[in-house]
Amino acid sequence: MTNTLLVDTNRAAYPVYQALLGLGHEVSVVGGKSTETLAKLSPNYIPLDYSAPERLDALVTDRGFDYLVPGCTDLSYMMCAEINRGRYPGLDTLETSQTINNKAQFRQMAEQLGLSVPRVLSVAEGALISAVIIKPVDAFSGHGIQVLHNPTPPAIDVAIDSARSTSASGQVLLEEFVTGQLHSHSAFIRDGLIVADFFVREDCITNPFAVDTSCMTEKISAEMQCELRRQIEGFARGLCLVDGLVHTQFIVQDNRFWIIEVTRRCPGDIYALLIELSTGYPYSASYAAPFVGRSAQPKSLAGIHERIIRHTVTARDGATLWGLRFTRPVDIRLWVPLATAGDTLAPSPAGRAAIIFFRTASEADQKSLYSDLLAGALYSFE
Repeated sequence: MTNTLLVDTNRAAYPVYQALLGLGHEVSVVGGKSTETLAKLSPNYIPLDYSAPERLDALVTDRGFDYLVPGCTDLSYMMCAEINRGRYPGLDTLETSQTINNKAQFRQMAEQLGLSVPRVLSVAEGALISAVIIKPVDAFSGHGIQVLHNPTPPAIDVAIDSARSTSASGQVLLEEFVTGQLHSHSAFIRDGLIVADFFVREDCITNPFAVDTSCMTEKISAEMQCELRRQIEGFARGLCLVDGLVHTQFIVQDNRFWIIEVTRRCPGDIYALLIELSTGYPYSASYAAPFVGRSAQPKSLAGIHERIIRHTVTARDGATLWGLRFTRPVDIRLWVPLATAGDTLAPSPAGRAAIIFFRTASEADQKSLYSDLLAGALYSFE
């Protein structure tokens, strides 16, 4: 039997784990926290902190795994790329992975390739525009990010020092703050061309830098879709990306868009199931495919067949959880509990109570339910 190592034990990697089992693989999972979902569910859990590449390398060498699959965190992909040295398929080179994951390096490369990205600024330039955003180059989930309106050089300097203190590398990016509707574009590429892709609306209700609510969208114009695809394919060819997933977050304002971030790992908070429940497309299996010597499945002409909303239950200032009281009847397609009655939730994005997939019967019902979520009116903590 084929022996495969999945480098992640987080809940978001569960669909990838299931997809690998479905391919007939013997799957081991590795991670340093025995309390995480796959550490508890998998009979082949290996307790090891994979943030130490030498330990992960020794494990892979000693066990002789046939395949190595990164999970749903940037760290997982980076560690797999660092120890790979050409041994396993589906992984970019370490240099390419670093360019994509380091926000400053990504902005520089994006400008060279002609991608639509926000302008990188000096402190003096930042003080001349209406709003700037300061972020650690290696941040995630909004950690260390600040937005300044009508900034002054002293205020920018203070924000830079604060962001630098939360960065492992001590490096910070200062750029133009662009506003609009956040979206994501998940594309599977083969030989530099997109064979399947999906557009999703994303919203940050509880924390301005952490997505907690999303649904597939058909509202992006055909012209914008074509231009984004053109840029992503140019990005793939320009960096000589291997076949697989290219997941992009971008902001839309009127007829313009700005690419905010690109990753190659599977998105978190069970994003894969949003696509699978909405369309029937085997997102998790297609993500895993290049890592095990296969190809992602081309997308069929069929579109959205279920109107699904994905929502992560969090609390801005934290909360003590007993339950949720809904203000209207809801059709829950899937409920993934992340906390239990009596637990104290940390403020968003650290504390999460559940990930819920709501099903709605029509576009109008979906719009109504989504509006209630945006307004914080669908449920309350009990």
